[in-house]
Amino acid sequence: MATYSGRNARVTLGDGATEKIIMELGTWKVSMKANEVDTSAFGDGWGKSDVGIMNWSGSLDGNYDPKDADGQAVLEAAFKSGQLIQDIKFYLKHQATGEVVFFEPDTVSDANAGVRITALDVSVDKAGVGKISATFSGSGPCKKTIETRP
Repeated sequence: MATYSGRNARVTLGDGATEKIIMELGTWKVSMKANEVDTSAFGDGWGKSDVGIMNWSGSLDGNYDPKDADGQAVLEAAFKSGQLIQDIKFYLKHQATGEVVFFEPDTVSDANAGVRITALDVSVDKAGVGKISATFSGSGPCKKTIETRP
């Protein structure tokens, strides 16, 4: 069974040569669910259901870095404008060469897929450091990719 060490995880924006790490993050979460549709009818002794629309959402958290122009600042700008972020990747396993595993909006099956930042929190505790937390809602499908990089 494969396990993935958190030290190899990251969240990035961009693609290929333009891919940039969102700095100082420590956790991320992607949640996928299917809405359940009740198909029961009069006379049924047991409830029946079917799968309805699927959706995904999630969050990311870490240390606040106001100088992260290619990462945290992009999230803040997208939150303020309501802009969809299409080039975000949530890596379970990242390395320069070899196998990588990540989740991303499936822009191949839906050209308008992406994430929308729905909440952005910046906080600090007297006994800690500044923190950032963002929650997002997926628009369109999400896909998991496993690929080998040369």
